[in-house]
Amino acid sequence: MDFKRIFIFAILGLSFGAKAQTGIGTTTPVNKLQVETATADPLSSGTTANGNLRLSGPSPAVHVLDFGLSSTSTFAWMQARNKTYGTNYFLGINPLGGNVGIGTSAPLSTLTVGNAGGTISGEITINPQGASNEGGQITLKKSLSGPTNDWTIDTYGDNLANARFRIFNGSDATTGLSIKENGFVGLGNIAPTVRLQVTGDIIANSIAGSSDIRFKKDISPIENPLAKVMQLRGVNFNWNTSAFPQRMFSEKRTMGFIAQEVEKVVPEIVQTENTAEGFKSVQYDKIVALLVEAVKAQQKQIQQLKREVKKLKKQAR
Repeated sequence: MDFKRIFIFAILGLSFGAKAQTGIGTTTPVNKLQVETATADPLSSGTTANGNLRLSGPSPAVHVLDFGLSSTSTFAWMQARNKTYGTNYFLGINPLGGNVGIGTSAPLSTLTVGNAGGTISGEITINPQGASNEGGQITLKKSLSGPTNDWTIDTYGDNLANARFRIFNGSDATTGLSIKENGFVGLGNIAPTVRLQVTGDIIANSIAGSSDIRFKKDISPIENPLAKVMQLRGVNFNWNTSAFPQRMFSEKRTMGFIAQEVEKVVPEIVQTENTAEGFKSVQYDKIVALLVEAVKAQQKQIQQLKREVKKLKKQAR
């Protein structure tokens, strides 16, 4: 190799070492790698100027990493797609608006998955967090005013018995909604033992219970209703809020029955939780039927007494 060639290679080496910039479509790159084009990509919509990197395999396996800018400079994108423009978008990012589209070329929000026509489904899979009891999790950060806690949507459970879907705020899962895998729903309760279990008070316009005769069998009248009512004891009381804060009992003085006492008289209307503690509840709505029959029995006694009084008056004359 002569001196002239050595000198040329030395100059080239110094140039690359000093700048190390490569231009494609430009002779004056200012970045490490700069790709420019003044014409539209023939595989695109034909209305934009863009640069792209194509990865090709056996036809039609052609995929494109694409960067583009519209002629009006109102829309730009970075996208990874196959060669059919506008049909099978794998990923599209609009740097000007910050929107990301997966399966769509027109993201309508910060993240849009799938297309409006339904030909590309909008499905998201969130895998569990390692080997912990937490499943896939979404955290919704609190707003700039108002809320004081972040909200979390996740799945949790270290066994089938306590596996559940949760929506709650802060770090306390009892503050929100829990749905167990058997379909039991808890509001403020992470371990519901019935179809719907609410920790706290409920306000509703009306609550209807199933009562159609077609749902029932072995129907029989309530025996000795008046005697049973006479054995029941209504009491005033305060809830033990300090011992059971998680139950969210009211601080107001109220009235009702003692479940253990009611169970001795009418066990049909007492329900025991399927838990280690076995706390008991009274189905207060069912007491209406007992009271109706007790009033009817009492009215019979009143009518009988009226007849006897009337008879005695006639005899006294």
